[in-house]
Amino acid sequence: MALYKQGNADAQIKVGGGKFFGIFISSTSSGTFALYDTANGSTSDPKIVNTVTVTAGTQYVSFPAGLWFSNGLYIDIANTIEYTVAYE
Repeated sequence: MALYKQGNADAQIKVGGGKFFGIFISSTSSGTFALYDTANGSTSDPKIVNTVTVTAGTQYVSFPAGLWFSNGLYIDIANTIEYTVAYE
């Protein structure tokens, strides 16, 4: 069962292990994002996805079977961006 989190700022999506399914960008103004496997918001922890420059109305990084992370799921954004992250 997939869960979701909608947001527009850096955020700890989940603490602990889980699966990442994908991210949808609903609006942006020169926005970027990167995803990390961390439980404390550290951007020095392993990256799940390196920095992506986005376009509104686009789904990015889709893993239908899920991509395992072990510490937590954290999104780091730059500029203006509205996103929905699907995870478990």
